[in-house]
Amino acid sequence: MNSKLFEELQIGSMKLKNRTFMAPMSLGYESQDGTINETLEEYWVARAAGGVGCIILDALSVDPRVPYLGNTLSFRGEESIVAYKKFTDRIHQYGTKVIPQITHPGPESVSSFFGVTPVASSSYINSMGQVTRELMLEEIPNIIAKYAAAAYCANQAGFDGIELHCAHAYMLLGSFLSPMRNKRTDRYGGSLDNRSRLLFEVIEAIKEKCGKEFPIVLRISGSERNEQGNTLEDIKYLVPRLIESGIDAFEVSGGTQYEKCNKIIPCHGEIRGLNVKEAEEIKKISTVPVIVVGKINEPTYAAYLVDSGKVDGVVIGRALLSDEEFVKKAEEGRIDEIAPCAACGIGCIGEQTKRRPASCVINPRLGKEKHLNLIKAEERKKVVVVGGGIAGMATARAMAIKGHQVILMEKENKLGGQLNVACIPPHKQEISKWISYLNNELKRLSIDVKYGAKATKELIDSFNPDIVVTASGAKEIIPNIPGVNKEKAITAQKVLKNEEVILGGNVLIVGGGMVGCEVAEYLIHSKRGPMEITLIEMTEAIGAGMVPNNLAPMMERLYKSRVKIMTNTKLLSVDGQDVEVEYRGSSMQMKGFTHIIYACGSVAENSLYEEIKDSYEKVICIGDAKGPRQALEAVREGWEAAMEI
Repeated sequence: MNSKLFEELQIGSMKLKNRTFMAPMSLGYESQDGTINETLEEYWVARAAGGVGCIILDALSVDPRVPYLGNTLSFRGEESIVAYKKFTDRIHQYGTKVIPQITHPGPESVSSFFGVTPVASSSYINSMGQVTRELMLEEIPNIIAKYAAAAYCANQAGFDGIELHCAHAYMLLGSFLSPMRNKRTDRYGGSLDNRSRLLFEVIEAIKEKCGKEFPIVLRISGSERNEQGNTLEDIKYLVPRLIESGIDAFEVSGGTQYEKCNKIIPCHGEIRGLNVKEAEEIKKISTVPVIVVGKINEPTYAAYLVDSGKVDGVVIGRALLSDEEFVKKAEEGRIDEIAPCAACGIGCIGEQTKRRPASCVINPRLGKEKHLNLIKAEERKKVVVVGGGIAGMATARAMAIKGHQVILMEKENKLGGQLNVACIPPHKQEISKWISYLNNELKRLSIDVKYGAKATKELIDSFNPDIVVTASGAKEIIPNIPGVNKEKAITAQKVLKNEEVILGGNVLIVGGGMVGCEVAEYLIHSKRGPMEITLIEMTEAIGAGMVPNNLAPMMERLYKSRVKIMTNTKLLSVDGQDVEVEYRGSSMQMKGFTHIIYACGSVAENSLYEEIKDSYEKVICIGDAKGPRQALEAVREGWEAAMEI
């Protein structure tokens, strides 16, 4: 790709080989001692090898006693500096620069779990629902000194500069800068000049300790997008003064961490480049480079932002999780080979909400870069994969990379399986990126795809396989309830596939999981007349298991559309247009529905596996055929199956 994106960029004394940055992302890989463990090192080294110009590390606390989310990076004496130096040396071997994002977690520290109240500009309720303590004046000089000391350690450890976090009304500097959080009445509160005082004092201390040539990148919200928060004009007022104080580049983010998580880590339904407008305005008045973060997950768009002069560089986050070679492939023009980020948040956010290390649907190697590699097999096998959904496609690709001869059988006339339905609801189109990518990969790897091939043992035998992988998916559940006609029942998939067209009426959706909610949104989007929607869910939670960044805006849209949502509501019977439900322990009649839609989950379709499991050298069952699961598990199982062969 011919683009200015791949030209050098000067930030203070730091010269980057290109204008791509890897965003800091907390993924749950950190170790207890604050150093970079093997998992973190291999994860970042893989992105350096993949061509990124500069890696910005996750939050590094200036005080080891004040961790951010749990295990947090920090400097703890000379031994840790030596350990970090070994890491930076490895990164530099690839011509990549690396800077830590240093911060005092302040109000966002989990120190309260150790009996220490987190400090902030003022006392308020932090992002974890805990009360913070207002930092006393006499405590401030010591914290400023800690910032300077951490920056000096970074310099000693071979880092090329630092990034200061002052965005999102978040962590200590952000809480002081934002009028949403800062209610002080001393010289650090009130006016914008006062609220920014701590930031300027920290910058001055770092420059004095490390020298004026040591680069500082400032992460800041171009706008906090809240009537109580800092505006773009506020930030533009500060920009010239920040440059004069020693800031060498601005990374422009936006919003606040508290109000809408989907605006900080934008997922489905959020526009790409959501902070570009503010970054472009800041660039107009800045004499130092301006870079931007926020759903920049396509290489052509990243190139456009730089080539059009809107920004000087781009900060890429989750797209570097889905493909560590994003930058290298883009520069070489191999766009179709980039494993795309579909902004789903399932692995990178969802797994952490379950207190598990982050992963990625389309890239099972994330966080396992050293151990999960597809190395050419010593003996080439003939592998038949049954089912062309994401599990089957990913398995076929992985098997081909290992050097096996692969035949992929799909009963329909196109690949994608359930993904073809998953990308239909509003705000879900990005899921189709996975289908396009895997389709291209199957062609690139010369995999023999048999369309319209309903798998039978006889047909599989005709291919004379050594290995068979069944990824035959799942089928929808229609509840076994009095009055339900299973032949005529309207299911979620029938609606999403337009096999059952509903343009208006009084609609009941049975099942308030992700699919039920998406059907409701699809009906709202497609209606052509008056429509009332009632959504019932037998458990307490709507959208159980959904990533918060997708669930929050979805619930907002459903409430805005006046969808009636009833939890703890179990369907007991159906009588034509009327139903009986158990609502919070009591029987209740609900009448006059024109349509009843069942979104009650799915059950594995594994009859083929049971029939053939002892017929070949090895038969492996994966994905929904093994048991209904998310695409995350399905792709990983396909990769692991290939590792075995």
